[in-house]
Amino acid sequence: MLGRQIRHDLVGLWRTPVVVFFALVFPLAFFVILSGLLGNEPIDTRSGVRLSQFLAPAFAAFGIAMSTYAFLAIGFAEIRFSGVLKRYTGGPVPRWVLLGGRVGAGTLVSLASVVLLVAVGAALYEVSVPWSRVPAIVLTCVVAAVSFSALGLAVAALAPSFQAATAIANGTVIPLAFVSDLFLVGELPRWLEAIGWFFPLKHLVNALGDAFNPFVEGSGLFVDHLAVIVAWGAFGALLAAWAIRRDTARAERGSPADDGSRPQSTAGTTGGKDAEPRRHGRPGAPALVADQVRHGTTLQLRDWSSPLFGVAMPVLLVLLIPTAFAGADAALRGEIAQTIAATMTIYGAGIIAYVNMPSGIADAREAGVLKRWAGTPLPTWAILAGRTVSAAVLALLLWAIAYAVAVPVYGVTVPSSWPSALLVLLVSTAAFSALGMGIVTVVRGAQAGLAVCLGSLITLSFISDVFIVGADFPPWLDAISWTFPLRHAVTAFADALAADASGVVLGWDHLAVVAAWGLLGVVVVLTRFTAEPRTKSRTPDEAEVALTG
Repeated sequence: MLGRQIRHDLVGLWRTPVVVFFALVFPLAFFVILSGLLGNEPIDTRSGVRLSQFLAPAFAAFGIAMSTYAFLAIGFAEIRFSGVLKRYTGGPVPRWVLLGGRVGAGTLVSLASVVLLVAVGAALYEVSVPWSRVPAIVLTCVVAAVSFSALGLAVAALAPSFQAATAIANGTVIPLAFVSDLFLVGELPRWLEAIGWFFPLKHLVNALGDAFNPFVEGSGLFVDHLAVIVAWGAFGALLAAWAIRRDTARAERGSPADDGSRPQSTAGTTGGKDAEPRRHGRPGAPALVADQVRHGTTLQLRDWSSPLFGVAMPVLLVLLIPTAFAGADAALRGEIAQTIAATMTIYGAGIIAYVNMPSGIADAREAGVLKRWAGTPLPTWAILAGRTVSAAVLALLLWAIAYAVAVPVYGVTVPSSWPSALLVLLVSTAAFSALGMGIVTVVRGAQAGLAVCLGSLITLSFISDVFIVGADFPPWLDAISWTFPLRHAVTAFADALAADASGVVLGWDHLAVVAAWGLLGVVVVLTRFTAEPRTKSRTPDEAEVALTG
């Protein structure tokens, strides 16, 4: 029974492109990018050990965290708040089998991620596999996978909503990666070092890194790191067990549990003989767009993941990245912060306009909402225009918050050329919105659209002067970065907000590339967009079969 459940959850995971991307493609892509960026030079001429020997285990650890912690948190929250978990309790499948199947599936995927990354490293980047330490490495991976799975279950069981579980899962593991020797390697302030060592990700990165390190003696099993990882896993398991028992007790008492069912609010409805319509007559185009701007902005703010990744995360990185240069003087950190504040604003605008907004439209289309709207006087163009403007509003809000933080903390200045930066930000946001809508128009399924948009944005960010500024990329990687609009938008915006900028500072060549990509997205939307769901709807019998496996 457990084997069948694991197989069922593996199939479900494989059909979730976001999880597959972050578990398998994401770590491998960054391993390749950083190996190419840093040159994979030998760090010891006598032994021939290269830099990739240490990059491979680090990103293998990240793959384990994403394929267990994030997979369990998001997947288990989905079945909890959709009511599937509640229906499972009335079936013949024991709960331990349900949980064990997800833990087992996540563990297998995490091992596959490690094998894939090490295999590519050995084949292309001269990563040496310490065969005598393979048993210790496998044990470390399995222990970490189970422990991170328990933490993911705890997040799913404690979160007040599915959106909250998604935001918490991704909003914790990715920031921790910056203080866990993954994306930032160097001398961090002591308080950041303490935060990194408190949580289990840094211990996993260092345990695998030391196991692959030919200069470190021993069997490859580091009990001190494993003890911290196991302690966090036990803590997560206890929290998850308590939360699941709490929900079960509520269900038995007949009180409302956190199963996604909420009483429908009647606020804002009209009724009674004295009710007055909001408008008389047919609204004009400006009113239609304004309504969609308000609606789209409200939707994004109510979704935990949207303000977290689109606003809070870029602002956090504005504060965090300059601290990695703890040994630099205040003037140099100020210059770095001046650039990072600009690049993070464009990155956040990309998250808002290129990822979140199109994903919301794709979800509405898949749920049949757009099809119902098609039968109303509300035109599709007003929906899309309103959502694009709402993305621009949130991008402006991000810009204001980022500089409100960076100015007093690092002495960042807002030059007189800020109107040029405003134009760049608005053009870039509109282009990102059009491109994102074009992708979800042609890609089958909302999950696939989210994977393509989020995956391409984060990957390009590492080669487009967002996370790594001023790097000397290999020619082929540099050419790729200049082909796409993100680097052009970042360059134009950063130039317009440089500390010594004044007057009109517009890189028309960069804006032309950004606008051209935006027009391409508009053409795709105009010719291919439809309100009909891109995936075939299931019958009730088919849905029940899919749920029970």
